[in-house]
Formats: sequence, structure tokens, C-alpha cells
Amino acid sequence: MVALKVEWQGDDPVLVLTDEGKALLRKERARILHFEGCADRGFTLAGAEPTLDDRRERGRAFLERYRKTFEALAK
Repeated sequence: MVALKVEWQGDDPVLVLTDEGKALLRKERARILHFEGCADRGFTLAGAEPTLDDRRERGRAFLERYRKTFEALAK
């Protein structure tokens, strides 16, 4: 996990990356990052839009993980 420092320049937030974070970006200019809030009040920062196969695989993993719970709720 890489920690980011949040600073403000006027009304705009600025994320300050550590050296490790900079290395993860691979010095790519104009790279788009996707920022998403999580249920635990944390945040997720992703470097690419997940493909359909990635989303499908995550959905399958979720259903497999909670299969017994869903079966119990269905009764």
C-alpha cells in the first residue's frame, strides 16, 4: 500500500506521491486514475478501467465467497 499526502492549492486538492507511488506510475504523463470511495470510508485508486472480463471475474469471486450466505437468505 502506498500512502498519499493530501495538500490544497486554493480550492483544489493535490495528492503528493511518495517515491514508491511515483515508481508505480512509471512516469507516464497524463495518465488517468480512477478514484472510488469504499464502504469502510476508505478510498480506492485504480490506474485503468477494468475490462468486462475483470469485472465478471470479480463478480464470480464475490458470489463464490458469499454463496452459503446467499443460499441461507434464499430459504
